[in-house]
Amino acid sequence: MIYPLCVILPFVLALIVIDPSNPAAILPLGILSLFTAGTMEWLHPHSLQWRKSHGDILTDIVHQFLSLPLSLLLRAGLIYLFFTIIAEPAGWFAIITWPTHWPLWCQAVLGLVVSEFGTYWRHRIFHEWPIGWRFHSVHHSSKRLYFLNAPRFHFIDLCLSGLASAIPLALFGAAPEVVVLVATFTALHGNWQHANVRYKLGWFNWVFAGAELHRWHHSSIVRHSNSNYGNNLIVFDILFGTRCLPKTAQDIDEFGLGEHEAVYPQSWWRQSLLPFRWRSMLKINSREKG
Repeated sequence: MIYPLCVILPFVLALIVIDPSNPAAILPLGILSLFTAGTMEWLHPHSLQWRKSHGDILTDIVHQFLSLPLSLLLRAGLIYLFFTIIAEPAGWFAIITWPTHWPLWCQAVLGLVVSEFGTYWRHRIFHEWPIGWRFHSVHHSSKRLYFLNAPRFHFIDLCLSGLASAIPLALFGAAPEVVVLVATFTALHGNWQHANVRYKLGWFNWVFAGAELHRWHHSSIVRHSNSNYGNNLIVFDILFGTRCLPKTAQDIDEFGLGEHEAVYPQSWWRQSLLPFRWRSMLKINSREKG
């Protein structure tokens, strides 16, 4: 029950208290999962080994306070530039009329599904397209999963992930409060998706992309990491055949980047530069093997 209590219950609270005239006021609710996931990692850890520092805490904190804001600034700049060039209001691009007459919870569910379509394909492409992987590999560079490495992303990757969520919502003409609710659920869910907490979702694993599924996505074995692309929901992994939840226990040592592990940079600054210096890393890796 820990996931429903710490993720779904606060989201239901957001549905109740959200003010359509000022929907952004509920966004700080998303920070709650930092405290709930962080606390439960000490009370009920999935792995005692992951509870110890792997020399990654400082890098993850810097990602929290630099990658997130930089991605938001870049995203806002791209959106502003787009609408300056097009000179049309955002609502002009809506291809359907959003069902505002539906109950808000139904609109929120629809919003989660619509946004998931974009993030699923952005995520999958950045795994299967070599240039995309240069950026997305930053997120897979940690040897453990715990609540602080949810935002361990290259800021360009994080920016594009946000746009992949926002563009389908804009095309579907989603109401502003629905967009905010999707962002709030993403914040609540993201830390629990990476949390080092031993919890089972049961049949919820056919709905949400929780930690049980996401840990396999962070495997150093490619056939496992190229699966479970869902950000919040697992619906498109089911639809496109990329859902993966083996019955065997996962080896706690099979996490990270595999062959690149020894030479992959672990500081925020070097990770930010790496996509543009990828060949240099490959050469270092080649020399190490030689």
